[in-house]
Amino acid sequence: MRAATSRRSGEKRLGAWLVVAGLLCGALGALWAMDWPVESPKLAATFGTPAAGRVVTGVAIAASNGLVRSIDDGELAFAFDEATTPSGLPSTLGSFAVVEHPNDMAAVYAHLLPGSVSDYLTTVKRGTILGSVGASGWTEGPGLLLEIFDRRKSNWVNPLLLLPALPDGNAPAIRSVTLMNGEKSYALGEAKSVPQGTYEIAADITDATDAPWTAGPLAPYVIRLSVDGTELSREVFDVAFGKRGRLSLFSSSPRLLSELRTEDGRYLLSEHLFTRGRSIIELSVEDIAGNRRDMTWAVSIQ
Repeated sequence: MRAATSRRSGEKRLGAWLVVAGLLCGALGALWAMDWPVESPKLAATFGTPAAGRVVTGVAIAASNGLVRSIDDGELAFAFDEATTPSGLPSTLGSFAVVEHPNDMAAVYAHLLPGSVSDYLTTVKRGTILGSVGASGWTEGPGLLLEIFDRRKSNWVNPLLLLPALPDGNAPAIRSVTLMNGEKSYALGEAKSVPQGTYEIAADITDATDAPWTAGPLAPYVIRLSVDGTELSREVFDVAFGKRGRLSLFSSSPRLLSELRTEDGRYLLSEHLFTRGRSIIELSVEDIAGNRRDMTWAVSIQ
């Protein structure tokens, strides 16, 4: 009797774990529901990358040639080809196509090769050719810009949350962290002590890539800042949205783009009052693949 009871209990536990595993697999399947639009993608910009005069709200893929394919089923909502429908006005996206995909997701495929856009399409299947990679419009190099817009929530979604994971074993780089107070600044690791006061904490961060060109320092996926064991900021590069003509990032604790970075591109993470004593500053940076870089500094506050 005891053995039968034990066996039934084990079967119940096994069944429960199978249900959990099924839910997890279903969630991952829903998360990675789309395909890459080009073969052998190399990231030239990630979601949130600061480029010349703008921020990337998608992913830029470096490629000198090749076909661009639809990442999922859908309908071609709009197409513009500089070679066949010149407007006389410069387009920052160059030649591009917009496809409405399931779940109220619309994808923009930009910087296509003029003359290659499949503007005759109506219904689009996953893998349908939309054009060829190019360098039309405002871009730092040849390839493709892919942006995904959630029409239901009216925000741009980080495409890396919806595309299959790329092989990546390199953690993001923390180039420097600086305490700034007016015209005075102190680089952590160089300055062993700083005067007490309120400081802005800025970090110079980038992610690694093997692309032949980049639009700017690649943004990571998560940035966490703690001082003396208290988390001051946690930035997750998941969505971006516009309001009253201004761009904000992050679904949790949104930040205006104008308040997120310094003029030279460093991240403004938080403002903190440092009082006399010893402070421990911890910074953790993680990319979409889960590669993580942690750094810690001890500073004497005078």
